[in-house]
Amino acid sequence: MIIRKATIEDAGLLSEVRKLQLIDEGISPDCDIDEELSAFFKKWLISDNFLQLVAEENGKLLSTAAIVYYDLPPSFTNKIGVRGYITNVYTVPEHRGKGLAKTLLKTLLDDAKSRGIKKIWLGASKLGRPLYEKLGFIQQESYMELTLEDKSEV
Repeated sequence: MIIRKATIEDAGLLSEVRKLQLIDEGISPDCDIDEELSAFFKKWLISDNFLQLVAEENGKLLSTAAIVYYDLPPSFTNKIGVRGYITNVYTVPEHRGKGLAKTLLKTLLDDAKSRGIKKIWLGASKLGRPLYEKLGFIQQESYMELTLEDKSEV
């Protein structure tokens, strides 16, 4: 198995995986979002503020996860203001429970730490919530949040 950063050439595959993820979350595919997904991935896959990881074996996608970095006004609890949003976390059904998503998420969190990011948030599906809790995410009113600590400050 290899883990790699997704490239613009992966836009079509990631669009298909995103639709599978949404259906798994119970969202009915009642409209065509192909054009919008393609535009999203083509825009963000070339951005320094987006990291989409892919775990694959023999050219077959096993799992994926991404983080989008957003500039927000600095605050007393987030001095640089930038926050990370975890999205597009999906593992194909036959490979679930093997730690793939956890590995990808830890890699994303390491990337966030390397950028000095302190706040990470996400919208958790029922299936993903236990993993996020194990990683330290805490349920807020409508999302889950993780505060990364700088080990040098502790």
